[in-house]
Amino acid sequence: GAGNRDRVKKAFFTQFTACTVFTGCFWLIMLLFPKGFAGIFSNNTELITYTAWALRIYMAGIFSLGFQVACQQSFMALGQAKVSLLLACLRKLILLIQLIFILPHFVSNPVFGVFVAEPVADTIAVATTAALFFREYKKLG
Repeated sequence: GAGNRDRVKKAFFTQFTACTVFTGCFWLIMLLFPKGFAGIFSNNTELITYTAWALRIYMAGIFSLGFQVACQQSFMALGQAKVSLLLACLRKLILLIQLIFILPHFVSNPVFGVFVAEPVADTIAVATTAALFFREYKKLG
């Protein structure tokens, strides 16, 4: 941004738009056509049906990742690499791994608990990133 706040804001919104459109389209494709995607890897009808069920659950929160990526990368661009690294690790390392082990104990179908860990981790990570980002964004003026 070279000290130009309007340029920084414009760059963020361009990145945000590109990231959210991409992840939104990918999310929609996965929700509407999971069997087509699963069919690329197998001809087994039973496996494709099960995979379609799992993909819909697993990918439920993927639409929000555009926001996560745009904000996380913005922290890096603003010279806050440690915050960016923490947010990058939050989703998979800090949240997802723990949720994979915890959630199956709270639902009747443990396999569902494992699959639902991904959208839960995505949602928590995006909410955390959004809170931190908007606090920092207000400082830009």
